[in-house]
Amino acid sequence: MSEIKTESTSAGRVVNNSKKDIDAIFVEKYGSKWTEYRKKWNDASNYIFQDFPLFVRFENQFKCNARCIMCVHGHADLRNDYKYKGYLPFEVFKRLVDECDEHQCPSVGVSQTNEPLLDPDIIERLQYVSSKKNIIDIHFNTNASLLTEEVSRKLLDTNITRMNFSIDAYTEETYNKIRLGLNFKNVIKNIENFINLREKLNVKLPIIRVSFLLQEINKHELEDFKRYWVDKVDYVSIQRYVPISPFDDDRSLAISESPISGKQKCSYPFESLFIHGDGLVVPCASHRAKHISVGNINNNSIYEIWHSEKMNELRMAHKNGCLKSTKLCDTCLFKG
Repeated sequence: MSEIKTESTSAGRVVNNSKKDIDAIFVEKYGSKWTEYRKKWNDASNYIFQDFPLFVRFENQFKCNARCIMCVHGHADLRNDYKYKGYLPFEVFKRLVDECDEHQCPSVGVSQTNEPLLDPDIIERLQYVSSKKNIIDIHFNTNASLLTEEVSRKLLDTNITRMNFSIDAYTEETYNKIRLGLNFKNVIKNIENFINLREKLNVKLPIIRVSFLLQEINKHELEDFKRYWVDKVDYVSIQRYVPISPFDDDRSLAISESPISGKQKCSYPFESLFIHGDGLVVPCASHRAKHISVGNINNNSIYEIWHSEKMNELRMAHKNGCLKSTKLCDTCLFKG
């Protein structure tokens, strides 16, 4: 039996568990383009400025079919704070993807605080991103509830490189307490069907990940979850829960410690930008990131926003460790 290898992200809030050499799979496919991309990512993780974000994530609309207890969608007051009207027009999406390709941005995602399979033209958007030569790492996060066989085949016909399934539980009983509005058996069946379809096609990409957001309500299932999935998928991601309402200091569900020991930091401002369906641009994945928004793509290009005074100030705050000026960042990196 292969040994399980663990690797943490730069912020120390996610630990990936795998029996495979994931990086080798990408190197086999993309060669030096992949190694150059990962070197730049490592530099960004160490607060070395890049001329353009290495990762741009699109949230085409604020819509989900679940009401998970740890998500903004599961709390009416937080939904009202986060929500916005609008759906990112396809022509605007294409313009932004073209800009990413022009600046050789290697990685793009098409989901954030939403369920992307509710987007009516998600396959067309993925096909458009797939047509770009410089975008080599395409992320797709889903709760898998709408992942029919037909949809799976269409997704596997694009250039998605990372298929990320959020599960957060080993048993149906715990799942039903966390991921409200979804059907556990249906989700597991859909994920396993996707795994089997990829196997039948005899392809290594997309890499398949399942995630477990560590909370008080599910921590007793962590080891069973890892044992069940580690031989079925490419890697199992264990994530630290960051309170969904940091301004209200709501930590009732949180496991305060990180999945790994050591001081936490955040390198988002050196790596990524996140674009909402109404055009708002935020610097990270926090549910409250709109309160530290850095621009709007209806007014400026991605490049201009990345080089803006707001982004430069945010990067400097993280580099100097002076986060009191940005309450959200200071709270997000809370260490119990």
